[in-house]
Amino acid sequence: MDEMVYLILDALIGGLVLWLAAKLTAVDLGLGETVIAASGATAVSLVPTAGWILSMIVLFVLLKKFSRADIWPDIILMVIVSRLVAFVALMAAGGL
Repeated sequence: MDEMVYLILDALIGGLVLWLAAKLTAVDLGLGETVIAASGATAVSLVPTAGWILSMIVLFVLLKKFSRADIWPDIILMVIVSRLVAFVALMAAGGL
């Protein structure tokens, strides 16, 4: 049960952060599309050993499909910005 809660929270928070990063990098994506992409990546990350690399591939493929943006620089920069925003948010939450 704890794993299911983690997956749902990871997909929702990851989708929200991706959506914010899409707005910052001017990539045309909706909140629902980013949540779906984050959900797919989260689900695939459960695969033992290779899950983290497969989840990145799924994330990039879904973002490419939904946005029709170029992988470089648009989608790669969006993912980097989303990870930076998530890192800053976690640091701020940890400092409270």
